[in-house]
Amino acid sequence: MVPTSSSGYLSPSAYDLRNQVCMIPCGDFLNGTPLKWSDEQLKYYTGYILNGQPIDSMFKGFIFNGYQARESHSIHPLFIGFAEPSDMTDWLSWIDALFAPEANLHALHRLSGNDKMDVWISFPYPHPFQRSFGVVQGRNLDFESDINRLTAIQWWLDQLLNRWREHSHLHDKLELRGFLWQREVIDGDDEMLVKWINAAIHAKKLLSMWLPNYGSGGVIDWQVLGFHVTALHSNYSGNSSFDAGWINNACLFAQYFKTGIQVTWGKGLMYNDTHHLDYFNRGLEDQNSYMNESFLVYQFQNQTLESIYRNDLAGYIQLYLFVKGLYQKINYPGISY
Repeated sequence: MVPTSSSGYLSPSAYDLRNQVCMIPCGDFLNGTPLKWSDEQLKYYTGYILNGQPIDSMFKGFIFNGYQARESHSIHPLFIGFAEPSDMTDWLSWIDALFAPEANLHALHRLSGNDKMDVWISFPYPHPFQRSFGVVQGRNLDFESDINRLTAIQWWLDQLLNRWREHSHLHDKLELRGFLWQREVIDGDDEMLVKWINAAIHAKKLLSMWLPNYGSGGVIDWQVLGFHVTALHSNYSGNSSFDAGWINNACLFAQYFKTGIQVTWGKGLMYNDTHHLDYFNRGLEDQNSYMNESFLVYQFQNQTLESIYRNDLAGYIQLYLFVKGLYQKINYPGISY
């Protein structure tokens, strides 16, 4: 049974998780995000920075989401077409990057202070275009076969968990919670595979997460598909045909289907200067109540928290207040609610 809040959202304390979870995109070659995030880059996510120093904590959970571990090969399904589908070399390189001593999990461990933090990791998408993944269990896997795709994922999960056990010194401050399915849509080609993978994750006493868009294929059946944690993106970004009312629509859906909510703050042509305030304002108690009533996942598309801190300190402070449940509505010219 899905643990819910009084508002109907996936509870902010579901499965004893640490709420306020932040996406860390690793190796997104189109937006220039690093594969290996250093202490200096991650400190703006783990701590609330003022005058260059952390004065409080910020996010409590982190999703390390792999895009590319090797040039011209994409781990993430979104970029097949820009790059070749990944193979065994890329999947192992993604594990190497996660456990690099100077970055990522080790950096997060060094920054954790007295707080224990939750870790989620994306597993590579076994793209059907990959016809020669590498040899597992004595055969070269061809991803036209769903059995081969599942075999590859199970093999990768074992490699990742073996590495996690080898780095037991991380366990005092970091808790591995589970794994992220990267595609925002689940169609018929992936439906059975998703169920198999989620069952395999659950058998290892870990959780599975999905971050779909409002209206994505399969989202109504997220529990049937075997996910433990699902957080919904409203599709609102400020400069598109979807106005801020779509946040309300997504929240009604989330409350009915017991999902969490994504809070997004992006940069670029799709995003206006006030869309992040809409996400903050619409989460208040007199709007949709997700600031304190929902499991929340944050994404900062095409930018980093360091760049927000340096270029929009007021916005960075507003984000901190929202994360802490202390935010109050901010009006701006043209606001309609």
